[in-house]
Amino acid sequence: MTLIEPATQQASASLQFVSQFLERRASPRLTGLLLGQLDAFNRISATFGHDQSAEFCTAYAEQLRRVLAPGTPIIRLSERRFAILVGVDTMSAVMEVATQITEEQQPEVRIGGDSFLVDITLGIAVYPTHADDAASLFRRAELALRDARERELAFDIYRPDATQQQATLWKLESDLERAIENGALEVHYQPKIDIHTGRVSGLEALVRWRTDRGRFVSPQEFIPLAERSGSIVALSWLVFDHVARMAESWVDIRKPFSVAINIAPQVLAHPEFYKRLAKLKQRLACYGIDAVIELTEDSLIQSDPETIGNLQRLRKLGVGLAIDDFGKGYSSLSYLKQIPATEIKIDKRFVATIAVDEKDRQIVKAIVDLAHAFNMRVVGEGVDSEASLEVITALGCEIAQGFFIARPMRGDLVGDWIRAYVNGAALAGASSGRMRVR
Repeated sequence: MTLIEPATQQASASLQFVSQFLERRASPRLTGLLLGQLDAFNRISATFGHDQSAEFCTAYAEQLRRVLAPGTPIIRLSERRFAILVGVDTMSAVMEVATQITEEQQPEVRIGGDSFLVDITLGIAVYPTHADDAASLFRRAELALRDARERELAFDIYRPDATQQQATLWKLESDLERAIENGALEVHYQPKIDIHTGRVSGLEALVRWRTDRGRFVSPQEFIPLAERSGSIVALSWLVFDHVARMAESWVDIRKPFSVAINIAPQVLAHPEFYKRLAKLKQRLACYGIDAVIELTEDSLIQSDPETIGNLQRLRKLGVGLAIDDFGKGYSSLSYLKQIPATEIKIDKRFVATIAVDEKDRQIVKAIVDLAHAFNMRVVGEGVDSEASLEVITALGCEIAQGFFIARPMRGDLVGDWIRAYVNGAALAGASSGRMRVR
């Protein structure tokens, strides 16, 4: 028989049904649990109303009945989620059912004479290959569904190592949240130089994390984790506070001088952001230091009117705006005329090979010309050699940043490094001890 549970049914009822189904199955050999999510359900409800979305769910259940073998259970878990139990003899047969549901029988909403396709994502776990009880089967199908959504796949099947990977990820997430709460993360600062005058023009604040066990966790690993978990907000406030405390020690640095802080889109939209930013700007202004906010190009390409308004509000505070990782993967430049940016930071992948790759040199030249047409400064980041510095200088970049100039360092070392640089020699690598003569 086919079972459609109401959306308000307790999860225990679904588990009980699945348990009983698994217990009484005699054949075939395997049972696949296909956990489905209708990705556009909320949009359907918001656009056409709850009654229309309910009608759609009923119609889609009927559509599935026509596709699946007679008697296949279809379990309604919530308004947008459902589960299907399919009996099969091979793993490939489960995949064939998933392909049919997601690609050949894609759901659609019909309103009057119009129809709208609805994306569906499936997570698959198979009994008894992946789990030997209903609860574990659901959990592992959930992991597969999460992986499918993150990888933008129509469906994905549970991998035996996914449970351990997820447990490790949750542990890392918990450790990160505790580290933020305890102020255990460090903020390092990488100097930037004005190419034409040779003076130190500013710093970029960069978060560093070493766990209690001494493991260094790469920012490429924990920053996306913080963004997904929401702890990026508290992490940003930690950076704000650290920059404000360090400002007093940079009072003797030659001005103009700025400190740049990377901000995630969800932090920009946070209700406390502008209050905290205004407070930080005021604190830095006491020491003649300017504040700059860096946003990645990826986060700006899809900027909506609200985001543009937030950026304009930021600029009215007198805070600079830098577009970070420029050129990393953009598909359109039309957004540039809307973004009130003051500088562009060329993605380090172009700068790293600019001295030996003519195509990268031409790309950088085009970016520099474009930025100057919009009255923006250009920062070449990832300058790791004298040859790279010479090329970006010739192409018209105003600012240089990279290991050839200096590696990121603790805030209390910045003053000494700048004094050494001004006196004619600057540390080019904290670990190598190599000196660069200005």
